[in-house]
Amino acid sequence: MENFFSFFLSENFIPHGHCYLWQPGLVWLHLLSDIIIAFSYYSIPLTLIYFVRKREDIPFKNIFILFGAFIISCGTTHVMEVWTLWHPYYWLSGAMKAITAFISFYTALILIPLVPQALALPSPKQLEEANQALQAEIKERKLVESELRQYKERLEELVEQRTNELATVNQHLQEEIVQRQHSQEQMAELLKELESKNRELNDFAYIVSHDLKAPLRGIGLLSEWLLTDYADKFDDEGKNLVNRLINRVQKLQRLIDSILEYSRIGRSQGEKREIDLNNIITDVIELLEPNKNIEIEILNHLPKINGEKTKIEQVFQNLLSNAIKFLDKPQGKITVGCTEENDYWRFSVSDNGPGIEEQYYAKIFQIFQKLSDTQDSESTGIGLSIVKKIVEMYGGEIWVESQVGKGSTFYFKLKKELQVQPCATPVLNLGLT
Repeated sequence: MENFFSFFLSENFIPHGHCYLWQPGLVWLHLLSDIIIAFSYYSIPLTLIYFVRKREDIPFKNIFILFGAFIISCGTTHVMEVWTLWHPYYWLSGAMKAITAFISFYTALILIPLVPQALALPSPKQLEEANQALQAEIKERKLVESELRQYKERLEELVEQRTNELATVNQHLQEEIVQRQHSQEQMAELLKELESKNRELNDFAYIVSHDLKAPLRGIGLLSEWLLTDYADKFDDEGKNLVNRLINRVQKLQRLIDSILEYSRIGRSQGEKREIDLNNIITDVIELLEPNKNIEIEILNHLPKINGEKTKIEQVFQNLLSNAIKFLDKPQGKITVGCTEENDYWRFSVSDNGPGIEEQYYAKIFQIFQKLSDTQDSESTGIGLSIVKKIVEMYGGEIWVESQVGKGSTFYFKLKKELQVQPCATPVLNLGLT
């Protein structure tokens, strides 16, 4: 301990006064200046302490303490300047400066993050304005309280009135619930009756098909026998008439098959499974066996979807079959494409055929409607109706875009997650006599 004090109180140096050559004027100048500065420094913390004690709500009290320590340490360094004029305790003076430096640096670091908070504090003018606004708000609240009391009295009257009205409405609701329950029971009975009618309609369709096909097959066979057994007795016109009769019988048979196929869509549901449309297209093209002058191109890789394989095949088979059937160019070109649109796959089947006039865009999707009037055409006018019904059953849509003489493009959308929508039972007027 003695060595410690002897180190800081060592007088092995020359007093600071020697630097001033002990000139009285210069010595007194530094002496009085340092004493006044030290006195001023020591008085400031006292003022801060008094201020903080009087203002208990003052924020950032810790920074005031740091300011006080910083100012006292600064004042002490000036006291040491006075002392070293005669006593060369420079180690002690340096230590005091080091302490002052540490407190100063620490205070500066603490002060930096407090500046934004201090700037956020409201000014006296802002506080005065807020106080005036508060007084105005108090007056307004008193006025509002008075109005609220009046409203409360009125509200109590309305509540009582509404309560009576609700009681009346509740009674009516109870009666309506009873009526709805009765309606639901009637609806359930109607649904059972509808299911029964659908079954009867399905059975009727097959019965009619059998009863119609049987005599048609007989007429067709008799016509073929006539043409075979009595060929030498028919002239060219007679043979032509018999052949026309056979063709019309075959056309009527195809029409009955198409009607049955159309009526079954939506009533019977097959097993849903993952379908690779690339394989579907390949199978359909092999089945249709297009002529060598017809090129069918798949523009891009087709997706895999979950659905009923037979119905999806019907869609592509009818569209490709129509495109092949009505191509009128020496070199036919059919393209199949697919693009992705949010929750849908959009497919397209394009051809370079004769095209379709815009006025017939809607007509071609109606049952029994066709644009070709040729007598030997195999078209029944149901193919596109079947396609439309299947696409809409899966929640999609189908449309056509075309230019006369340049070709047509049939577009249809299918949801990526196929969900079967209920189909209305078709009403078919065959017009048979």
